[in-house]
Amino acid sequence: MVPEESESDYPLDRLWKEYGSAFDDFDDLTLARWLAQTLGQIKGQGWRYSHPLLGAYRLAAQAGHARQVWLKRLVNTPAPYVEAGCCRAPALPLVTRDLAESGLICLHCSETLLPFEEIPEALRPELAAWVAAYAPVHQVAHWDDRQRKGARNYDQACESAAQEAERLLAQLGGHLAPKLLEYFPAVVWEDQDECLEVRPEDIPL
Repeated sequence: MVPEESESDYPLDRLWKEYGSAFDDFDDLTLARWLAQTLGQIKGQGWRYSHPLLGAYRLAAQAGHARQVWLKRLVNTPAPYVEAGCCRAPALPLVTRDLAESGLICLHCSETLLPFEEIPEALRPELAAWVAAYAPVHQVAHWDDRQRKGARNYDQACESAAQEAERLLAQLGGHLAPKLLEYFPAVVWEDQDECLEVRPEDIPL
């Protein structure tokens, strides 16, 4: 996940903070218009979390949330987006591997946009099955010493887990996330697993 703005000394955190500073010079109305226009451009599709356009949107959305531009009603919420209950920004969900615990995440405030149990019933069984399949795969990266020794070849276990994670994330982006477009104008899905060293470029659709 892209780091929130912070005082972290990690180079990646500093880099994303530098990227986000591009929006500091936008006044509130300009920022609100940019957000609304971009929402209009991305509607109707499922988007990788790593997509450059979404990267720029996430940074602008963080600035917009900090400055409460959606609460100021400077622009109309672009159709057909509805207002998110968590922060009143347009509802743009992020689907992650933590779906069962965190539900759909709001891309604007990073809070729960929709708890898992409130996801439309027609989609829940398939999503739950995906979460159940992904959890033990991801957990390989967090095995303790006893589990690593029991695997005999831990490096091979990690490689196998990474390959399975790639397959499952491709399933999420290519098959499951698009089904949410019946209920949301656009949806974003997590296309990496940093713990297993699975990168976005490893997941072709």
